[in-house]
Amino acid sequence: MSMVWTLGVLALAVVLTPLLNRFLGRAAGWPLAALYLAATATLWPAIAEVFAGGTPTFAVPWVEALGVAFALRLDGLGVVFSLIALLIGAVVFVYSTDYLGRGSQLSFYLVMTVFTLAMVGLVMADDLVVLFICWELTSLASFFLIARSGNAGEAASMRTLLLTFMGGLALLAGVALIVVRTGTTNLTAALASDVWTTDGTFTAVVATLVLLAGFTKSAQFPFHVWLPDAMAAITPVSAYLHAAAVVKAGIFLLMRFSPAFHAAPVWNAALISAGLFTAALGAWFALTQTDLKKLMAYSTVSQLGLIVATIGVGTEAALAAAVIHTIAHALFKSGLFMMVGVVDHSTGTRDLRRLPVLWRRMPLSFTVTAVGAASMAGLPPLLGFISKESLFAALLDAPGAAWTGWLALVLAAGASVLTFAYCTKILFGGFVDGRGADRDSDHELHPHEGVMLGAAAVPILTGVPLGLAAFLLDAPVDLATRAALPLSDPHAHFTLWHGITPELIATLVVFALGGVVIARRAALWPVLEAHRFPVDGAVVIGALHDGLRAAARPWVRVFVSDHPDRHLAVLFGAYLAVVLPGLVLVAPGTPAFAVGPVALTQPVDVVVCLLIAASVVCLCLTTSRLAATLCLSAIGIISTVQILALGAPDVALTQLLVESLTVIVIMLMLQKLPTHFNFKTTPRVAKASAIAVGMGLAAGGATWFLAARRPRSDVADYYAGNATDVTSAQNIVNVILVEFRALDTLGELTVLGMAGIAILALVSSVRHRQLDPSPEEDRTHVPPPELALRPEGTPAHRAITDAWSNVLPMQLVLRFMVPVLVVLSALIFWRGHNEPGGGFIAALVGSAVVGLIYLSTSRDRQIGPPRLPIRLIGWGVVIAVVTGLFGLAFASSFLEPIHGYLGGVHLVTSMLFDVGVYLAVIGLVMLAFNLLGTSGDSLTRDGGESTRERADEAVEGELPGPLDTVRGEPAAAGRVGVRSRFLAEGTPPKELGR
Repeated sequence: MSMVWTLGVLALAVVLTPLLNRFLGRAAGWPLAALYLAATATLWPAIAEVFAGGTPTFAVPWVEALGVAFALRLDGLGVVFSLIALLIGAVVFVYSTDYLGRGSQLSFYLVMTVFTLAMVGLVMADDLVVLFICWELTSLASFFLIARSGNAGEAASMRTLLLTFMGGLALLAGVALIVVRTGTTNLTAALASDVWTTDGTFTAVVATLVLLAGFTKSAQFPFHVWLPDAMAAITPVSAYLHAAAVVKAGIFLLMRFSPAFHAAPVWNAALISAGLFTAALGAWFALTQTDLKKLMAYSTVSQLGLIVATIGVGTEAALAAAVIHTIAHALFKSGLFMMVGVVDHSTGTRDLRRLPVLWRRMPLSFTVTAVGAASMAGLPPLLGFISKESLFAALLDAPGAAWTGWLALVLAAGASVLTFAYCTKILFGGFVDGRGADRDSDHELHPHEGVMLGAAAVPILTGVPLGLAAFLLDAPVDLATRAALPLSDPHAHFTLWHGITPELIATLVVFALGGVVIARRAALWPVLEAHRFPVDGAVVIGALHDGLRAAARPWVRVFVSDHPDRHLAVLFGAYLAVVLPGLVLVAPGTPAFAVGPVALTQPVDVVVCLLIAASVVCLCLTTSRLAATLCLSAIGIISTVQILALGAPDVALTQLLVESLTVIVIMLMLQKLPTHFNFKTTPRVAKASAIAVGMGLAAGGATWFLAARRPRSDVADYYAGNATDVTSAQNIVNVILVEFRALDTLGELTVLGMAGIAILALVSSVRHRQLDPSPEEDRTHVPPPELALRPEGTPAHRAITDAWSNVLPMQLVLRFMVPVLVVLSALIFWRGHNEPGGGFIAALVGSAVVGLIYLSTSRDRQIGPPRLPIRLIGWGVVIAVVTGLFGLAFASSFLEPIHGYLGGVHLVTSMLFDVGVYLAVIGLVMLAFNLLGTSGDSLTRDGGESTRERADEAVEGELPGPLDTVRGEPAAAGRVGVRSRFLAEGTPPKELGR
């Protein structure tokens, strides 16, 4: 349970973050850091159990049908990586309290806490499904933290998401193969399977997929380009995610799967070769950088390459070396990233060519940076020296020919020379040389050596005592090594002196060449910076993107069109191509007669068929948009009769309400469209007719052969026979939607919300038009000739344009109808579990109230506050998701309904799910009415009134009266011209009032 408490504390941090941010702003980092330390304390009993030789576990069923469980397991690897995530995270949060600007920092703290929760869940996961979910959450968190950086982070975050999600897809494929072959989702059981030693081909395939996933997250060539891209994020993000956590997730994955793949040739060869190449490439690119943060990014790529290469060796010593260098790297690299932030805040730049001499004016910062750079360069007596020595020694045992290990050692030593060089550039370029001193002699310096420096110093200076007393790490490294190689018995012994060894000689050579770099740095830096590669990873990805778009353009041109008929033609053509050949195959096996005692055709069916056919014919022949709308609504309403005849009141009521609301929405659009359709050319009519006839035949044939004349399916029999017993409900339709197939409904609910957002984005993008359009622009509002000929004062004209008189009867009726409809909506909602009804139908009744209120107004105006629809949709989706999480926490699976009784009344959590459906549907309908049914900029931020409405009120107090408009509709004489002229000239409403 200790692990569960740790995750619970981290989840509490996520929940409390909005509140802490609201009251503390950037200072929210202090209590969040305390929560991270509390999470570490709750994990300590489990850590103690691991050190005592145990392996604490926790598991609860999740998706029992698939054998998936929410399973946790803590071993040596989990201990090391959990402590890195928690302790470095606490330090970064403290650092952020001084680094961040004043005010709200909600997005930063919220996503960071979510990331930590996902990272700790990843390293504790003992189920492949849980591991994959946490893996993807870390990728999403990294994307959001980069994207929040503004314009600079948009393209970088998308490239990061692309590369890391490619790794996620590879991991998903690997997980699927493992589950299918081993028959379990339990990670420990899967890694212990005999398949890894008996089936070399399968092992090689899965190993390749896993290493691809690990490469993308640990920034190995050719996926390394995302890490320098990620430097668009702020320094605390870089220090935590891109130095201590996200990139370590890739390292963790490779080490976690080492028990299965450590002896696979493809695993050894790929990790060693890619790791060493990445180490050299990253170090070289680091030397060409002039931005300190970019230099740190490429140095991270280089260090990760060394770790990956060592993991590829696969021996006990190699895995132990990888573990200790992971620890050392997390310490010195997170601290160095934070020191870059100190320099940036103090000088206002990270450009080495502009930095003045800092070591005298910022001696503490210089000292801390020197210790960190020395540890990364591998100088004694720091922890980085011990870990680098361990890497060199481990690479000598590389599998293959006798010379393979020596070659690996030479390549690693060569990369380490470059490491020494870029560490020199960090320290001397950042603090000593002062290349910008001459140009910026008057450069103002504001040293930030308070909280930021203290936080950055903690991980860096921790490497000093750990280097002097490295034996303290023997036990945790042994435990982590044993977790990576379960059948091994490691006995690591870390010390500063191992005698005269090949790795020591290689280290001395590195130091000697590094000394030459220090002496010749003034000549080396300009040469290296002037000879950068002409392209970088971002350019390569951009070129690939452009090439793929160019290659795909001929294929997608048919889809990329603003004409709906082209889209429909492609979709309908695909339908015909699939369905018509299928009907030829299934028709011979179709039963000759209908199944069951009921006759195939009833008299009402014939009547309905004839009426629908007549409506369809009229719809196709009419050129009037209004007539087409009436025919379309007639088809829907007549279909309701058919549904009622079949005994489905739920579906019939839904159809009727949807039809009514749809007609209102269509009518709102008609006022912005021409009154008649444009005449089509004969060839287009012929093509459309052919497609329409084909669709009718295909859809009718599919219904006839595949549904109408076949027995009820096994799924339908299951619902009919078990719905009441399983759900304690009588309404099968409703419980299918909110219980049996609740996940489908949740997906549809999300799509509904996205549709609302799409409507908002689309309509808002075309809302900024001139309020008094020219006749050429406004053909849609020309009055009919018979109306235009009538004087405005005639009774006929007033009967049509006097909106207040027209809506007054409806407003009187609404006083009685609204309470009735509200009660009816509540009643339908309440009884939906046992009688015809439910959340969706009740929401449609409630939406009818919204529609009637809109229709009863004398002019275009919004219903409710402007942001209310969006909030209703959002809260609807949130309530539905929270209901699912409630089932996950207290039942066996996500969206699992929980039943109970309160005072003899049967209650079920799926009713809460229906609440979410209700709110989202109401919100979408309100959004459609408010956006499509108003003119001008109606969705404003100052209370929801449109420009026109404010002008009305400013001019004459907006008393109920004739319909006013500035878009070409009839209006009272003497008022439209003045108002439209002022509005067109941009006169503010308050000036009109004066």
